[in-house]
Amino acid sequence: MRKSHNHIISLILILFSLSLTAQAIPDEILEVTFISSQNAVVPGDVVDVALVLDIVQPWHVYAPEGNDDYIIPVSPTIEVAGSVISVADWRYPEAEMISVAGVKEPAAVYGGQLILRSQLTIAADAADSVKIAGSVFYQACDDSQCLIPETITFSHHLPVMTDPSLITAANSSIFGSSTNTEADISEMPAEDDDITGLVDRYGIFLTFAIIFLGGLALNLTPCVYPLIPITISFFGGKETSRGHTFWMALAYVLGIAVTYSILGVVAALGGGLFGALLTNPWVLIGIAAILIGLSLSMFGVYEFRLPTGLMTAASQSKAGVFGSFFMGLTLGIVAAPCVGPFIIGLLTYVAAQQSVVLGFSMFFTLAMGLGLPYLFLAMYSSKISALPRSGTWMVGVRVIFGFVLIAMAIYFLMPLLGDYGSIVMSVFLIGAGIYLIMFDRSGDGNLMFKRIQQVVAILLIMIGTWTAVPEPEHQVGGISWEYPGSVDELNTLLQGEKPIMIDVFADWCIPCKEMDKFTFSDPDVIELSQQFTNIKIDLTHQGGEYEMALMEKFLIRGVPSYIFIQNGEELTQLRSTGFENAEDYLTRMKKAL
Repeated sequence: MRKSHNHIISLILILFSLSLTAQAIPDEILEVTFISSQNAVVPGDVVDVALVLDIVQPWHVYAPEGNDDYIIPVSPTIEVAGSVISVADWRYPEAEMISVAGVKEPAAVYGGQLILRSQLTIAADAADSVKIAGSVFYQACDDSQCLIPETITFSHHLPVMTDPSLITAANSSIFGSSTNTEADISEMPAEDDDITGLVDRYGIFLTFAIIFLGGLALNLTPCVYPLIPITISFFGGKETSRGHTFWMALAYVLGIAVTYSILGVVAALGGGLFGALLTNPWVLIGIAAILIGLSLSMFGVYEFRLPTGLMTAASQSKAGVFGSFFMGLTLGIVAAPCVGPFIIGLLTYVAAQQSVVLGFSMFFTLAMGLGLPYLFLAMYSSKISALPRSGTWMVGVRVIFGFVLIAMAIYFLMPLLGDYGSIVMSVFLIGAGIYLIMFDRSGDGNLMFKRIQQVVAILLIMIGTWTAVPEPEHQVGGISWEYPGSVDELNTLLQGEKPIMIDVFADWCIPCKEMDKFTFSDPDVIELSQQFTNIKIDLTHQGGEYEMALMEKFLIRGVPSYIFIQNGEELTQLRSTGFENAEDYLTRMKKAL
């Protein structure tokens, strides 16, 4: 009797487990949505389209490449009938590699949201509305089981208009903000929006924490390097209490964050380059004027009456919280060129949300992460004033800081000085070094400081001599670059048989200069570049028709940007922004081949 009772219990448990398994499988594992880059089409148009596949967690579907032959990949189709006369090959994003039961090698899969892109060619006699019908064939699997393959269908009606001016861009978060006007360039898709994925996966609050860490990581990029000497020079000569120094440093960082946030929101909503204010001569002159004004305070010039209101205001508040905040507001522009894939994703997300409040708060969080190290740098720089005073050596310290600030002012004016910029910087650095060695007597009473001063002077002379060496034009690091000056010239280069490597740069972009000096001059990079058609696109001045067309079609949000194209289509998984060392860039080049 007990045995039969046990059998009944076991049977009930088995049936209960099977019922739980059945309940774990949702009715609809995959949902498909058809979207277009335009609100309508004109007869004969070529339009970018996409299928947005939402996959219920924890299920996944398989990628068409990177798997065994017996694995069934996700496969979309659109019927070539009626007004749809052709469908281009589908473009798949980079798959996730995971371990799956029953598969020896890691499998290439997609989970969460998958976006598949293509292009439709509309018939020249299309009228009223284009009916788009298709299906997606897929097999859903999780870590322990795979379901029977299924087919899900979809349909969509796209209006037809005869007046192209009535057509507007749609779904800008996927396709960008422009419609197709130049087919050769418009085939290049945008980068995926990483921030949307973070929000969907972790939620908005944890995403803000990740954004803060992303801002902290920006300090590893070369474009923030000018902030280091400026911060040390600004706080190095301050004579304040520890508490007051903290509030000054905090105001300084907040000023950087406010300007950085405003520029980020404007760039995201307006479609401009992040940091493009550095192309404005008045902005550069203003930054240089403030730095020179601060340097004069280091030399004791503020003991005299100054003719300009700016210098008077600076002298009155240079040791105060307001002066620190004003300095941070200015230097937020300096930090603006710091871009990377993370910021590109943030720009895309803010542009898609169209929310100024959300955009400002996200960029402010990013900027506070960027500014955190400068809070501590400012605090410790001020400790120089607390060192024991023996003679007049502290005057010598302030003189060195003054020279550093003037050098930074010249640095920001170099784009306006053209070919003379390097000469001016070189003459100043060499002159400053000679002055510290031969004429400055402020540290004569302290042997240790005098030796340090001499080392600094020698370094200034060496850097000045190195700065005077001219760089070769249109032949950076031995790579043969093409410099197209129009859309037609660019399209001609894009039609070549070789794979294409594009470097998008600007004269005001510090990471661009770092790429030219260190990465594009690497012998292995130079050798491998011979297998590419190498193109450099200059976006120093983005107001021209050619520059605007490039920014819209390639959806460029920051510089430097690197684009790889093969067989007329961009390899989107290889798109990158920001400085890369030679080893990482070589890996990207090899994947492109």
